Amino acid sequence: MADTALIVVDVQNLFVAVTGDEGLAAVAAINEYVAKAVANEWPVYYLRDYRPDADTDPHGDDTLLHPALDVRGTVVEKGPGHRGALSGFLRLPTDMKGPELGAGGLSQLAEHLARDGVMALVVTGIATDVCVSATAVDAVRLGYEVTVPLSACAPVHAHPDGDDAAVEALREAGVTVIA
Repeated sequence: MADTALIVVDVQNLFVAVTGDEGLAAVAAINEYVAKAVANEWPVYYLRDYRPDADTDPHGDDTLLHPALDVRGTVVEKGPGHRGALSGFLRLPTDMKGPELGAGGLSQLAEHLARDGVMALVVTGIATDVCVSATAVDAVRLGYEVTVPLSACAPVHAHPDGDDAAVEALREAGVTVIA
């Protein structure tokens, strides 16, 4: 059993479409990381936001993993993103009707990582500046050693101070960022 796992965040049809060529380039790089993880017998977890925004059908094509993504691992639902559950470690109920603090909990990702004896994570996916960042920072807070390879990520340019500031915030949180 390896002590490292690969996390692939939100490489779903909706997010690859939003990020365009950057997203497609990230998918290709992620597939290389998947091949490496499988060769090294690392567990691979694919995070899927089941409801990224209030208008997205949670059972529609937008929320499916992108067809170009090499899926050889466990899919874990997270979210909903439109309710602020951006980290892969969070899962809120689908029927929340307000700011019901404490209504959510840890996603199954935390359980899987503990069961597999994982100590280090390589976090890839979309969006570098939103869900990848939230997942990586939460992982550091939970005691994991975390690496984010930027070549296997795509931003949605949502950070108020720009993409460079989003990357610097990852570093400041204790994440190892590989350019």
